[in-house]
Amino acid sequence: MRAIEEEIENLRHADCTVLILGETGTGKSVLARRIHALGARARGAFVDVNCAGLSIDFVESELFGHERGSFTGAYAPKNGLLEAAHGGTLFLDEIGDMDLRVQAKVLKVLEEKRFRRMGSVQERSVDVRLIAATHTDLLDAVAARSFRQDLYYRISTVTLTLPPLREREEDLLLIASQMCARLSGGDPVEFAPCAVDKLLAHSWPGNLRELGNVLERAHLRRQGRELRAEDLSFDPVRRPPPRRAVESAPPPPPRVEPPPLLANGASNASRHEIEKEHIRVALAAELGQVKATAERLGMSRSTLYAKLKRHGIDNTRPARGGGLGAQGADSPTSVKQPA
Repeated sequence: MRAIEEEIENLRHADCTVLILGETGTGKSVLARRIHALGARARGAFVDVNCAGLSIDFVESELFGHERGSFTGAYAPKNGLLEAAHGGTLFLDEIGDMDLRVQAKVLKVLEEKRFRRMGSVQERSVDVRLIAATHTDLLDAVAARSFRQDLYYRISTVTLTLPPLREREEDLLLIASQMCARLSGGDPVEFAPCAVDKLLAHSWPGNLRELGNVLERAHLRRQGRELRAEDLSFDPVRRPPPRRAVESAPPPPPRVEPPPLLANGASNASRHEIEKEHIRVALAAELGQVKATAERLGMSRSTLYAKLKRHGIDNTRPARGGGLGAQGADSPTSVKQPA
């Protein structure tokens, strides 16, 4: 934080764009206001724009302003936020969430210092200093083509990174003491040793914003000047709900591998008998499904049907108990051999 303060001092007489990086709740907007207050534009306006909610319609009307009659309900001309920031600082918070169409319009204004109101043909000049902030990695966003590369280089002349609160243990108790003093109207607040341990053991995913909420709740519970561990309560960490068990379909019946053909006396069997037995066993293994049996045997269904008819094999699907249906494989069949 001392290094960041030195960077801010170096920017005191500069007018370049500044990009502030950091997790949500680390105090990026506070840092932006400090840069503005120490700079040459301190007497100008500080206009804060949340880019996460900056739709294309908002840009046309709110950011650039509009003329009377430019759309239904525009009964009078209106200055946009750009004109409000003229001579001061325009702070684009969460610029990484800005719509691509909005990025193109903002880039043009930053480069040309000119814009047109909605419904106007006259160009207006604007002189603003830009400070942007985001919790996202803009280089990753540029690689994913969700953020314009030219806009990134336009806003990142100087980049400052705010560390998360979990990396600032040395500052945590000092900040907590100042927050508690404000909550108690200036009266000092003491921390019990168990409360100190509890504060330091927390990971603070919400950073300074979460710390403020925790201490405000503790202030309401506190009795006396000392803040105890039982006064501190943290927001529950929301985890994704467990996946509901999906009722899966019953597993398919195990694939039956056909036994060796004509294990007994195969050497005395004729070619006709071997082929018949081969088809019969394959049909049983595929539960009477002709298509699957044909694929197993490497032949077309029409060829298999012809062989079934020639050999007198019944292709009735087997019952659940096994076998080739009500009629056995060697019993009279519905497909008769030709005379």
